[in-house]
Amino acid sequence: MDERDDIDRPSADAEAEIEVHHRPEDHVYAAVIAGRQVASFRYDVVGGRIVVLTTTVVPEFRGRGIAPDLIADALDDLRGLGLPITVRCPVVAAFMAQNPQYADLMTIEGEIA
Repeated sequence: MDERDDIDRPSADAEAEIEVHHRPEDHVYAAVIAGRQVASFRYDVVGGRIVVLTTTVVPEFRGRGIAPDLIADALDDLRGLGLPITVRCPVVAAFMAQNPQYADLMTIEGEIA
């Protein structure tokens, strides 16, 4: 795919509007403010399963609510693929544990699907 998918949603906590871009060829969701990538959510697709690898925020942009917005947008978009999700990123795991609307992505055994 040579086009990226844009998911544009303002953050309630951020000082500027955050644009979320999905680059499926790179398996990344990127948060962009004023043309600068300030955060990323990286994943892979392995054996019919989405594996969330890491979430990072540029240090000077931490504490502004960017990571939760990025994670929510990415999970909402990935949910549409209908694939189970395995989370390796502790930030995403904590976010999912605190947000019951993502409970459907959890397995019965209690681990993140």
